[in-house]
Formats: sequence, C-alpha cells, structure tokens
Amino acid sequence: GMIITHLHKNVAGCVGAANIGDGTYRLDFEGSSRLATQAEIDAATAAAARAAILPVTRRQMLTALHRAGLLATIKGAVAASGDVELQIAFDESQEFQRDNPFLATMAAALGKTDAEVDAIFALAATL
Repeated sequence: GMIITHLHKNVAGCVGAANIGDGTYRLDFEGSSRLATQAEIDAATAAAARAAILPVTRRQMLTALHRAGLLATIKGAVAASGDVELQIAFDESQEFQRDNPFLATMAAALGKTDAEVDAIFALAATL
C-alpha cells in the first residue's frame, strides 16, 4: 500500500515496487531489480505515516504555532525566505497538510525534526 507508493516515489530511478513478504520489498528499475534496503523501507514507512496525518485548518495550525512559541519565528522565516510561492502557500492556505513540500522546506530551514513537526500537527488537531 502506502509503503510501496513511497518507495516508488522516493527511490531514484525506481519504476515499481512490490511487497514480497516478511517486511521485504523489491524495487524495479529499467532493466534490473533489487531488494529495498532497511533505510529505504524505514524512510518510506515514515513518509507513509506523515501522509496519513490528517490536514488541519489554518486556525488550528496558527494557534498551535502560537502555543508552541513558533508563530513569530515562522512568519519571519517565510517573509525572509524571498520565496513568493512559499509566502502565498503560508498566507493563503486554508488547510495545512503534513506532507506538504513547503512545510518540509520550512521545517528543515528552522532545524525542526519530523517528530517536532508531528507534535505541532498533533496539538493543532486538538484545537
């Protein structure tokens, strides 16, 4: 299911993937196949878990960022980025999705771990 999707999407050159049982996955490339490494499986599992986190509303996200003491930092970083599309995404999004590439870029720029971002989404979902 989702692990196969994320293996296929995230492993360079992969044209297909299959679960062959016992936690083992085969990756297909043009003209060859190999077993996925544990690191690739772990990354795909984490990506699938992030994709499964439900979106939160703009109000929920901004309130969670405020409660975590990050709202001013995030707003400043978005403004300072000079990235017009990031600014539009932050200012105009009515919902925030955990696996959004803009969110990943901003989290990395601020040195936030996946667990820290997950915690903000968990908080936001309660608000």
